[in-house]
Amino acid sequence: MIEPHPSQPRVDGEPVFDAPWQARTFAMAVHLHEAGLFTWGEWSERLARQIAARERLRPIAGSDDYYRVWQDTLEALVAERAGT
Repeated sequence: MIEPHPSQPRVDGEPVFDAPWQARTFAMAVHLHEAGLFTWGEWSERLARQIAARERLRPIAGSDDYYRVWQDTLEALVAERAGT
């Protein structure tokens, strides 16, 4: 079971996506986790750090901001694991 981060936009307990790229980013993170690139604990810890860093600059405002943090976190983690 994937536990949502408290700032993840949700309606009736389900993730909310305002644009297709947000759903693709979410699905890619889940797929890469399931493929063994990272544990969900590693992902959630890294994402939480990125969200905290982002919120020190300005609060996350809506799903677009939220999923941009997901995308940035995912890109950094994949690059790190690829050795680039």
